[in-house]
Amino acid sequence: MAVSNGTAGMSSTDAADYTRAVLDIAIRVTEVLFTNGAGAEDAVAAMQAVTHAYGLRNIEADITHTLISLSWENPATYETISRSRNVKYRTLDYHKLTRATELIGRIIEDPPSVPDARRQVAAIVGGAPAYPRTLRRIGWAIVGTGAAFLLGGGLIVAAASFVATLFIDVITSALQKRRVPVFYQSVVGGAIGPLVAAVVYTLDPGVNPSLVVVATIIMLLAGVTTFGAVHDTLSGFYVTGTARLVEAVLITSGLVAGVLGTTLLLTRFGIVLEIDGTMAPSIEGLTMQLIAAVIIVFGFALAVQVPLRAFWAVCLLGAAAELLYLLFIGAESGIVFASAGASVIVGMLAAIAVLVVRVPPLVVVVSALIPLVPGLALFQGLLQVADADINGLLSLLTAAAVAAALAAGAILGQYLVQAVLGPARKLQRRFVGPLMALPIQLGRKKVHEHTDRV
Repeated sequence: MAVSNGTAGMSSTDAADYTRAVLDIAIRVTEVLFTNGAGAEDAVAAMQAVTHAYGLRNIEADITHTLISLSWENPATYETISRSRNVKYRTLDYHKLTRATELIGRIIEDPPSVPDARRQVAAIVGGAPAYPRTLRRIGWAIVGTGAAFLLGGGLIVAAASFVATLFIDVITSALQKRRVPVFYQSVVGGAIGPLVAAVVYTLDPGVNPSLVVVATIIMLLAGVTTFGAVHDTLSGFYVTGTARLVEAVLITSGLVAGVLGTTLLLTRFGIVLEIDGTMAPSIEGLTMQLIAAVIIVFGFALAVQVPLRAFWAVCLLGAAAELLYLLFIGAESGIVFASAGASVIVGMLAAIAVLVVRVPPLVVVVSALIPLVPGLALFQGLLQVADADINGLLSLLTAAAVAAALAAGAILGQYLVQAVLGPARKLQRRFVGPLMALPIQLGRKKVHEHTDRV
């Protein structure tokens, strides 16, 4: 049960210390969520849930792309105690995200003592990764391999994509440790694809080298999903949503610069690579495309450390997303509406699946929709713009529309499930959109039985 008044009976000094400790718990566990892909709405909800559970009212929580702030005002003296943290890094670690979500769920239901909660938060922040670094790197390489198969490449292209993406991850990780700006990391990553493609083309001129390049690009863009940007924008956090979108465009621009620069350099040595980013989706070869989608999702889940208990769910929903997308394409609904239709159904299925695998909806939804992320269209658009082709603007608009359709569709799927089953916690009913990174309960009956809970 939530604490009714956490500072009741305390001296002013002890009450202030208690308040600072609770704010620290709330903001640190929120930082884990936000830096690992959670939306701004989820972050604000997490801070409110934790402080409410420990008996603090009059809380003001806010978040931007780089700053998390939390303050409490004493209703008697109007004294304000504030905490803020700068977001110094961003990554995708769904193991830590899930652990933070589980801790928030325990705090909501039965808050542990403040010292115990602080120890648990510290254990999450400083905890070891779920999988060794080697496995995570292999996971990113598997994403590139699956992308090669999805684009219609054979074993040679898939093997080359595996080697290229593995090498890209090693190089970009080293650059990240040296605090090289992410744009230049993207330039280096984009440059590696054409080099490997040139080697493959030299060994076997019958191979389409553009498949190797595009496969590596899709792998690099897999971790730069626009889901968070669209989610933040739809829920009213326009500054954070715009910043995330700019970050995604900046990274993609770096990839284009790397690919174009390397391609021009190879041309000087007589190796001409025609980069084709216009492969259209087709219902032909359905079985291979479903297998490729599962490979991509499996590799992504390994790379971002999805809890092992959820692997079957994300792979199954990934195949379902690809199947639905291709069926909508076969019905001539267009790639935007095909993406929207597939993501709505996947969002609904994910809302149910997370109750079984016990992970936040964000983990399942993002992982399952990775094969549909419009990285190829976005890459093609910037490539055309770089060549002064006006059609590039249309490609960019198409990519933006697909990204918005994926995120909005998945969120709508969550809405529809909650409309039928109902949100069990009042916390879920306080915000514009469904919470994607917090522990979710469904069922109208629980709302009336536990109205004192957040």
